[in-house]
Amino acid sequence: MTYDPLKEIFDSLDPLKDLSDAQLGALHPTTSLLERIHDDIAEVSVSWFRKKMWRRTAIASVATVFVLAGTAAAITLLRSPVQVTTSLSCFKADSLNSGADVVAYSEHPLSACQTFLHWPSALSSHSPDGSLCVLSNGSLAGFPPSRESPVCAKLGLPVFNGRIRNPETALFQQAARRYFSEHLCVSRSVAQKDVQRLIGMYGITNWRVRVSGSRDQSACATLAIEVTSRIVGIVGISK
Repeated sequence: MTYDPLKEIFDSLDPLKDLSDAQLGALHPTTSLLERIHDDIAEVSVSWFRKKMWRRTAIASVATVFVLAGTAAAITLLRSPVQVTTSLSCFKADSLNSGADVVAYSEHPLSACQTFLHWPSALSSHSPDGSLCVLSNGSLAGFPPSRESPVCAKLGLPVFNGRIRNPETALFQQAARRYFSEHLCVSRSVAQKDVQRLIGMYGITNWRVRVSGSRDQSACATLAIEVTSRIVGIVGISK
């Protein structure tokens, strides 16, 4: 039998599961007035039984609709696109305190984390391939398979919904990282020109390039992207 995580939520939120018939009857007292108009006791008993069952079914149906709607809204609110695609944090366990290795962002993040950290498999795991959550800084985090309840919910993090909030920015970030990985030692001035060209190529706006670090002619430019500030930092590092 497969585990249904929503069943536990519904059971815990069901307002009717601990109510007796008497308490349910108190929710709709007008039905007791209708029952009194019948003179025949037997007919009253049948009518009462039918109405009681109808009442329980109707109340349960309405309550279920509210529970489903509330749960669906909660799930929707807990899903989020990733905003920062400059890196991917791969955690060693299903805890924010377990330590993480930061690797290059990948279109297949769970596979990247699995390859990098060699996550152990967890039998009967709710997430056999691991879990993807969005950290508070908007970047993506991968967590290994776990027997615990949904990992992102347990950690209070949104579940990654498979989308990138600003795809053009993400493509620029990846292109900029690729540029610096292919140009291991380029001067600050050349790097500044090429980065500005990439910004224009991907059509991102309100970003600026900030040059700092060593001014030495032999210094190599490195990349530092500040997504929240929309700054591409080019830092000169002396060899």
